[in-house]
Amino acid sequence: MTAGTKKVVTWLVIAFVAFYLITNPDNAAGAVRGAGSFLSTGFESVIRFLTSVFA
Repeated sequence: MTAGTKKVVTWLVIAFVAFYLITNPDNAAGAVRGAGSFLSTGFESVIRFLTSVFA
């Protein structure tokens, strides 16, 4: 992918996210909460695994 193509794709993604935030703020907030919950659960699992390994 060329630098120009990457720039266009980046701007399209930013425009889509901005459009989604403006038109569906409640759904966008739910998506962010869901992603945060997913990351939190994943980090807790990794920490639990490492604790078990080194205990």
